[in-house]
Amino acid sequence: MTKHKTTINPYIIITLLTVLLFVIQFLISRFGWLIAGLFDVSAIDPDGLFAGVSVHHIVTLFCSLALIALLSGIKGIRGFKLRPKYDSKGVKYTAVFCTAVLVYYIVTYLIEIHSHSVNTYDIAFNTRNVIGTLGFQLLLTGPSEEVCFRALPITLLLFYLNPDSKKDRIIAVVISAFLFGLGHIGVMTFSIPWFQVCYAFVFGLAFGFVQLKTNSIIYPMIMHSVSNLISVGSSYLYMYISGKS
Repeated sequence: MTKHKTTINPYIIITLLTVLLFVIQFLISRFGWLIAGLFDVSAIDPDGLFAGVSVHHIVTLFCSLALIALLSGIKGIRGFKLRPKYDSKGVKYTAVFCTAVLVYYIVTYLIEIHSHSVNTYDIAFNTRNVIGTLGFQLLLTGPSEEVCFRALPITLLLFYLNPDSKKDRIIAVVISAFLFGLGHIGVMTFSIPWFQVCYAFVFGLAFGFVQLKTNSIIYPMIMHSVSNLISVGSSYLYMYISGKS
């Protein structure tokens, strides 16, 4: 991907583009929830834990891919890194990241168990809910959110910045992580879950870094899905072992 030629200060464009990306991601998410609301999924998900959000993420994924296809055709922008490819660095980064996440949750639960402060999910602990929520985390969160919050923004930002500049690449990753954090804010309810926002920002930095290092969104997708699976699955495992299910 070559740098876009413009007489306007690129950082002014980046600021405006960041605002535009936030609006686009917000509208895509709202549209996803609108479509999800059209389906009665109570027969397969009576507790409303996974079916509706699965529809939302599928819609988000297809909207993001449609926008990418439109931009590729009209603006000639390339390099969204959607094609899967083997990369030894990607395998290593993914393995290290997932191991670190697993260790983090093990240590966290040990500390919380010792202090009697473990937080668990207040759900009906049954096979349908467990398989449904874990399946959603593994199969949909990574592909949907990484295309929308990583492949799309980083590629567009670097189109107006210098893709060969280390500083500009870092700027693109930081902005995409910032937008990912904002995506976890309850805009309609004006609620800000600070831990979740900061958590998403830090993970977004890791995902963006790996995308740039591997030239593929596939490894961030795997990292994202597996980390979510570990997060939710570890809570379920604790609930089962402790008899709180």
